[in-house]
Parts: sequence; C-alpha cells; structure tokens
Amino acid sequence: MPLAKEDEPLIIEDTIGSIAVNESQKAALNHQQRYENIAGDRFELELEFIQCLASPAYLHHLATQGYFQDASFLRFLQYLKYWKHPDYAKFIIYPHGLYFLDLLCGSEAFRREMGDVRFRNFVHEQQFYTWQYRSRHLYGCGLTTNDDVLDDNENK
Repeated sequence: MPLAKEDEPLIIEDTIGSIAVNESQKAALNHQQRYENIAGDRFELELEFIQCLASPAYLHHLATQGYFQDASFLRFLQYLKYWKHPDYAKFIIYPHGLYFLDLLCGSEAFRREMGDVRFRNFVHEQQFYTWQYRSRHLYGCGLTTNDDVLDDNENK
C-alpha cells in the first residue's frame, strides 16, 4: 500500500475497484477491523479474564494499579456476572474466579484490602485450605501424617 501525505487521500484497491480514503478514514477502518477481531474472540477473552480473577496475586495487581477505583472497570465486572449462569459456568475451571467476582462487585472493603500484601497472602492461604479440604473430603485423599499411619497400623 503506498504511503500518502497527511493531506493526500490514500488509494485502496480491491477486486471491485479503487477508492480514495483519507488518514482519519483509514484509522477508522483499522479500528473497525481490530474491533471485529476482538468481538470474535470475546468468549475466550472473557473466560480467560474470569479464570485470572481466581488468583489473589492478580487481584492484588489490579488493586495496586488502581483498576478498582475506575468506574468503567467496575461496570465491566458487573457485566461479567452473566458467567455465573450454568450455560457459561460449565466452561470455568477455577470457580474461585466467580466467587471473587461477586466480592469485587459487592464489597468496597474487599477491593480496598486486596491492595495490601498481607491480605492478599491471607486470601491465598484460605484458598489453599479450601482446596485441601475439598480434596481430602471429596476424593478421600490429602496429606497423610505420621498419626494417620500409626492409627492404620494399630487397627490391623
């Protein structure tokens, strides 16, 4: 594509013919093409973002970068609540993302506290204990201790 000066129209040729386009129209076309690419991938992008919300470290990053004070970002979080519907939730691997989404949308205190490293670490520990408990009680496994081994030997 030939380069044109800012005042000169840019000629775009296609199979139908050629048309003259100025720089602002060219920028609008590029923006439209980028938007169409993003819209096509919207499902994957939103799913990945919901999955990221399951990470307390990522929530801490968002808090320290000021995203939780941005009204448009908070509206975006509200919009994402449709992922709680079973038709969409079935694609989510880390359900803590939905739990944290609810906390982010409903609790100013949670959004504020996520900026503190100690709170981030606390949330991460609680998340780990939840997974450990779930693993032990749902699947009958977990970390074995010496006391468990001694109890098994006494029962034999």
